[in-house]
Amino acid sequence: MNNKNSDKKEAVFITGATLGLGRLTAKKLINLGHKVIISGRSEKKINDAYNFILADSPQNKGNLYSVVLDLIDLKSVKTAVEKVESLGFDIDVLVNNAGGTRTEFKQTNEGIEDTIFMNAVGPLYLTKLMIPLIEKSQHPNKRILFVGSSIHDPNSKGGGNNQATKISHDVDIETVFEDKEHWNSMKYYKLSKLASIWDAYLVKDKYPHLTTIVFCPGFVPTTDLIRNSSYMVRLTLKYAISKFNFTTSEDDSTDDYIYYITTSGTNLKSGGYYEKRQLSKPSDDALNRVKQQQFWDLAMRSIDQLT
Repeated sequence: MNNKNSDKKEAVFITGATLGLGRLTAKKLINLGHKVIISGRSEKKINDAYNFILADSPQNKGNLYSVVLDLIDLKSVKTAVEKVESLGFDIDVLVNNAGGTRTEFKQTNEGIEDTIFMNAVGPLYLTKLMIPLIEKSQHPNKRILFVGSSIHDPNSKGGGNNQATKISHDVDIETVFEDKEHWNSMKYYKLSKLASIWDAYLVKDKYPHLTTIVFCPGFVPTTDLIRNSSYMVRLTLKYAISKFNFTTSEDDSTDDYIYYITTSGTNLKSGGYYEKRQLSKPSDDALNRVKQQQFWDLAMRSIDQLT
């Protein structure tokens, strides 16, 4: 892979890097000589990730750091950021990669459904806490990244198009978080990815001195994001669907992660939504500035109550 980047190595914090695309991205960054902080929800997951990431380069162990982080638990988020700060070096890049789905409707934090909280509210709180650490960085490529998905768009064909999984072209902020009656795992994953794009635009607007982008990693049917699906669905995605040309391999997708993390800032537009390294247009709802602010207000009320 051609890297036309600054020679100065980066310190990169990747959330949800004990599995899937985050873990493989961490491995590639370590092999390129960067410092990497990974997060996972348990020490066991982190230890397993260490073995994978350092398998080809044990000599780089000194460049790999970790924190336990559960985005559903804001106390865990605060503790993780305090540990990152205690490492004693500037953070150049934050990659909000962690995310997932749920098998049933649940509100760990009253009023907001877990998928949306985990994929959009927790990362927003984490980002706010991390911004002072990123601001200290002198690296020319310092930035904040959010991992989105094209299926946030109701016009997308991904994620199923039956009635249960569809999201509205005009999402109602005030009701969507408590909608147990119409809950569907894929529907709420799509909504959470819409909210993660709102996250990126909100951060870009409120912290204009920092480069912030959101990108879609492509449809990668072999990752652990499908771990909560049925055995037959997982089997079909991994061994059949993954062969189609509309899918993306883990290797290609993580090469794109490396590009967004390390490419010169002049190659990226702050506030941009990217697919396959090209600026793209998200849904109209994603661009709705009123809804972006409504989501910020709702998320901040929840964060204030919980912290």
